[in-house]
Amino acid sequence: MKTRFREHLANQSGSVALISGIAIFALLGAAALALDIGHMVMVKSQLQKAADAGALAGARGLWPLTLPVTDPSIPRTPDCAAGLLAAQLTAHNNKVDGSNLAIDSEVTVQVGRWDYAARNFIPGCTSTSNCVRVDTRRTGVVMLFARVFGMDTADATGAASAVMDFAGGVGKGGLPICLDRDYTDPGTPISVKMTPDNTDNAGWFIVPPDAAAASMLKNYINKGECPPLYIGQTINLQNGADASVLSALQDGLAQHPDGWNTILPVVTTPKFGQDQPIVGFVPVCITAVVSTGGHKRVEGHVLDMGELGSALPGGPNFGALAPPKGVQ
Repeated sequence: MKTRFREHLANQSGSVALISGIAIFALLGAAALALDIGHMVMVKSQLQKAADAGALAGARGLWPLTLPVTDPSIPRTPDCAAGLLAAQLTAHNNKVDGSNLAIDSEVTVQVGRWDYAARNFIPGCTSTSNCVRVDTRRTGVVMLFARVFGMDTADATGAASAVMDFAGGVGKGGLPICLDRDYTDPGTPISVKMTPDNTDNAGWFIVPPDAAAASMLKNYINKGECPPLYIGQTINLQNGADASVLSALQDGLAQHPDGWNTILPVVTTPKFGQDQPIVGFVPVCITAVVSTGGHKRVEGHVLDMGELGSALPGGPNFGALAPPKGVQ
């Protein structure tokens, strides 16, 4: 009997089947969990996409949808209600796990101000509101396989903030004209004389270390070689009415029969022909360039609000807007 018992213990027939069964169960469980995890990752991604889209649409909704604005009677203040509605509708229109988000229970929108220095969102609608925050959620996402481990449902969220604000910088390729701060009110007619005078209202500029020469100014105009600009940057103000530079600007204006809408840097100075820092950016419509005669000049007017695709936010209210941008 002892011999038979020892033989029974030594007999391993059937152990492979047992081990295989356990391994298959473990593999199936891991695969099942992977499917549920993948499903939740997809839901989370869709919630984040809805939040991103809603925040960008809301930030854009703070301002007039049609830019530039030429009517100086329109206030340059954000429309919080329009921004909130645009964010809600855009987030709602994004499907999450096969169905649209419910505005009342799955989308939360706040309008406020983004603090660039502290990098945080301050809720509340004010005259300086520039940011929209969107939170999205989906509760009770059904788990198919995780139920084996007692998890029937799971929750997921998304969050995003976006700003649309006055320009604090512009990208490469701008026109080499800057405007004195005293002439930046909406609707102000501009007649840029560009002559050596203590009361110049505007003039050419060069970005150091570029050479202060007519050839460089024409490269700025004809080839888009004006470097990026930002508030606080020092530029070299010129005050000569160079006919060849004006002629190049005149050729460019010919491509804009209804007026050349652009954004120009602003300086604070009673006199050109010196270095000055940029204090802001202003939208301007150039309507005429006179390159001959005794009164060579650039004519136009300051717009109430305008947008430039290459602009970055964070500047003072001169009416020049940067496009919506996500922040975090």
